[in-house]
Amino acid sequence: MGPRVALEQRIKPLDQEVINSILDDDYAALLLCNKRYVIKAIAIDPVVSSNMLLGEEVAKLLPEPILRGKESRAIIKLPQLGLDREFLLSAHKLQEGSSFIDRVITLQVLPSLNLADPALKDVVKDYKETVLENSPIFIYVLDYQQKIFTEGLANYSKLLGYTEEEISNMPDGVYSFIHPDDLNIVQEQEKALRSSDNRTVVPAEFRLQNKNGEWFWIQVHSTIYSRDADGEPIIEIGSIHKLNKDYEAELALQQKDKYYRTLVENSYDCILMYDKEGYVTYISPSVTRVTGYTPEDLLGKTLEGFIYEDDREDASVNLRYVSENPGASSVVERRIRHKDGAILWIESRLANHLDDPDIQGVTINFHVITGRKESENKIHRLTNFDSLTGLANRNLLHSCLARDIENCSDKKDQLAFMYIDLDRFKEINDTLGHATGDQLLIAVTEYMKKCIRNGDTLARMGGDEFAIILPNIDAEEAHTVAKRLLRHLKNPIKVGPHRVQTGASIGISMFPDHSDNAEDLFRYADMAMYSAKSERNQVQFYKRKYSQQESKRRMVEKKLKVAIAERQLHLFFQPRVDIHTGKIRSVEALCRWDDPESGSIPPNIFIPIAEESGLIHDLSQLVMEMVCQQLLDWHNTGIDVTIAFNLSVKDLKYFDLVHNLRDTINRYGVSGKMLEVEVTESAAMTDVINTVKVLKQLKDFGIKVSIDDFGKGYSSLAYLSQLPVDNLKIDKYFISRLSPNFKDHMVNLNIIRTIISLAESLNLNTVAEGIETPNQYNTLKSLGCNMGQGIFFYHPMPANQLSKLLQREQRLARSTISQ
Repeated sequence: MGPRVALEQRIKPLDQEVINSILDDDYAALLLCNKRYVIKAIAIDPVVSSNMLLGEEVAKLLPEPILRGKESRAIIKLPQLGLDREFLLSAHKLQEGSSFIDRVITLQVLPSLNLADPALKDVVKDYKETVLENSPIFIYVLDYQQKIFTEGLANYSKLLGYTEEEISNMPDGVYSFIHPDDLNIVQEQEKALRSSDNRTVVPAEFRLQNKNGEWFWIQVHSTIYSRDADGEPIIEIGSIHKLNKDYEAELALQQKDKYYRTLVENSYDCILMYDKEGYVTYISPSVTRVTGYTPEDLLGKTLEGFIYEDDREDASVNLRYVSENPGASSVVERRIRHKDGAILWIESRLANHLDDPDIQGVTINFHVITGRKESENKIHRLTNFDSLTGLANRNLLHSCLARDIENCSDKKDQLAFMYIDLDRFKEINDTLGHATGDQLLIAVTEYMKKCIRNGDTLARMGGDEFAIILPNIDAEEAHTVAKRLLRHLKNPIKVGPHRVQTGASIGISMFPDHSDNAEDLFRYADMAMYSAKSERNQVQFYKRKYSQQESKRRMVEKKLKVAIAERQLHLFFQPRVDIHTGKIRSVEALCRWDDPESGSIPPNIFIPIAEESGLIHDLSQLVMEMVCQQLLDWHNTGIDVTIAFNLSVKDLKYFDLVHNLRDTINRYGVSGKMLEVEVTESAAMTDVINTVKVLKQLKDFGIKVSIDDFGKGYSSLAYLSQLPVDNLKIDKYFISRLSPNFKDHMVNLNIIRTIISLAESLNLNTVAEGIETPNQYNTLKSLGCNMGQGIFFYHPMPANQLSKLLQREQRLARSTISQ
């Protein structure tokens, strides 16, 4: 049996649903584990149940390489749970001490091929077996011109139940009884005979119909006995015998064969097979469609030229491992080369069937995941790297600092953390423009890279602020590095047509002298930097006393405590608009603070201080009360509109949150259905189990829930279906970069399209934040986004101004109805 047929026979037991499952990324189960046990199991596929997995020992569940942290994915079976299926297991170990959860595990059901199933063995058998002893066998001589047997006609007529005369009088002679669907088989046989040498025997199997209308199978072995002057056959001789085949069963098998062949040849999943020597023996048509390689390009060759150069060594090891280990399988992601030179990411499953006589090869099922990898890489870059300079951002810096502190602690070594602020940057930005400012930041980045060692971490914190981690260094050496940075940055820097002179102020904190805690080192270096900035172009080590900046922060904290107690804060409201109708669907409450002495203090100043000091719970309570009061006031004037307000990550962990919110709703006599809570994606993912619990309690009151700043925390996608939410608010970063002026606008467009599609599949609404331009509005409208929010529609406004706007909308609505 040829490799192609063998492979297609292997595929035959897979129905459409199973084949689709190969292409999907759905999980059968999600497991949350402590160091020893599965403490939470969420089963999505009926193959497994939560009770079956709950309490299972992690050490028994995970293969040794994953337990040791060498690998993160493996194919496993769970016979101890009574499951005879293969699963793709993916494990992610969480940062030590970040949660009581030690690791997260997902299980994905792999398609079962059932190669040991007797029924499958029947499917892949050769149907040419016959029962010769029970079949009439006879020799015939065929006159091509007359279409009549000159010898053997008596036996043929007996086989069919007709007389020889009846057969001779039929227009097509002996061909008259062939099944219409099998005429092509006979034509192919005759074509082969015409082009063959004399005495070459060509077999064929097809169906005949007897006089009673019954169909039966015959097997014919034919050869050309004589030809005319032009080489055309004149006389054919051969043998005929009846096969003991069930017509209906054979027809069903043929239809099934056609069905599965069609699935294989039209599947988006690519199928490829190689032998024990590593030579390709089969490719499905989808391989050509996806990669451009034809069978002539790959058959009989190794896969080396097919695989991307940087991945070849690892791929070679993997291909060899699977082929050398009977029954082995592997799931990998790697890059290949399209025939036109383009690089494609694929996810492939390799399985060793070399010992199976019907297959005798290693099969590779793969599909292209280039789009997914590009989105993952884009989100990873957004999450961990600065888009302008390519440096690590604040998020990645925190991880690197924690890592380097641990390493230095083990070695009993020191570490310096520098916080750097460019001098005069705002002046340069305002005078020469933001484009020049951006070029300056890029140039400064290159200068600073030259001043640090391999192994040091340089990051951009935002704006004109940078940070550097210098492990294995003492205070004197750190001071030398800082002075070198200042010397470089004092020199004029050529930026486009300009030569600009800046400088820097540097604050330094030391591990372990100042603290052994990453957050403290970060804060102390920041304070030291502000102290250095008072004189400009200076280096300042942290001193164990409050700096001017810390004193200012404490003053803001003290004033905020009074402002909350005396209800000096107030609300502004920004409408959310139905993108398709323009009508206001809801409004978001935004907290504002006008201090009698200092004037307006922006939320990005006082809210972080409230979170750090613990005042956030009192602030959130005040906001809830003001929101409920405003709902009541509007209701009394005939206005009913949903108000959304924000909860912080610390609010979600506050044990009295739900109790206080319920009491506030009851005290003001408002409906929970008129309230909406917004939680940032990062806050929701901090403690998933607690978040789900709290949000479900809020939903019990009728309160709607929105996930704010959605899109950057891609790791949360696996949990999203478990969160009881109503809306996804697309992070305004993606909205801001929809303009064709941005090089990555198509990537952002695709990310937004994916988020909207995801929301639709989960029956959620989408809200686009920060819409400022007609282009952004029109794009989002065409993508099917439900609601929009931003200055393109309305600026934030006080309640009395919004009241007039809402009343006008109501009058217009009543006027439209009355018409």
